[in-house]
Amino acid sequence: MALFSINAEAAMHWSPAPKEKSHGHGGHGGHDRHAGKPFLLHAGEGAEVQLMSPSKVVQPLTLEHGRVSVKAMGTGNYHALVAKRSVGDLHESAVRYIYMNGKPSGVSPSLLIGHEKSALEIEPAPLAREHWRYYSNTDAQFIVRFQGEPLAGAKVHMQTGNGSSAEFAANTEGLVTIPLPEDFTYEKPGRMANPPSEFVLTAEHHVGTERHITTFSYGYHINPEHWQPTELGLAVIGGGMLIGGFITLRKRRRREKK
Repeated sequence: MALFSINAEAAMHWSPAPKEKSHGHGGHGGHDRHAGKPFLLHAGEGAEVQLMSPSKVVQPLTLEHGRVSVKAMGTGNYHALVAKRSVGDLHESAVRYIYMNGKPSGVSPSLLIGHEKSALEIEPAPLAREHWRYYSNTDAQFIVRFQGEPLAGAKVHMQTGNGSSAEFAANTEGLVTIPLPEDFTYEKPGRMANPPSEFVLTAEHHVGTERHITTFSYGYHINPEHWQPTELGLAVIGGGMLIGGFITLRKRRRREKK
């Protein structure tokens, strides 16, 4: 397979940031529960950052040393953390979906996910959420879009925090299947004893002299079959895949009716 045309590790992308300790009254260290969820934007110098609510309301955010603290916008459900930067003919974007607590939004996360947030975008199909997670040794599906339309044959590079790297190509409908690697080295009883890692997907598209690069980043977990009885582990994954497939089917039917 040909080498990917960009340095995927250097592409602008999001990751969770460790919470900074604050000092409360009496000099005791601790965490400020009002500080919001911290995220880091890697290789994002000069980028504009915004948070998009489930109803697609946009709130500008300010980076401080590549770090941003995301606070709820009043409604719960999934929000989109978006960074964009344009320098000459190069247009870059980084998207990450995060769950925020708040008043019920009353809208499906698929509306936010399907909304165009940048010219080139990697859209989860569906996003692993609620009772389902991205797990190692399972397939995750995404649709690469350019200006809202599926991008046939798009090349997608995957890089994980555990050191795995691979390239994939989307089909004629822009759909790409990513087999998340079995690259965790620790296996302890219980999900909480096995911290997740991160994966970053990068896509690139050229239009004339213009170059578009986008990333999607998210966490993935060690496969439950490693720390649960085989039958239970498979049931957890199977149940999540069933829910995800049902969401994808409903989403496609809605688009076909339009």
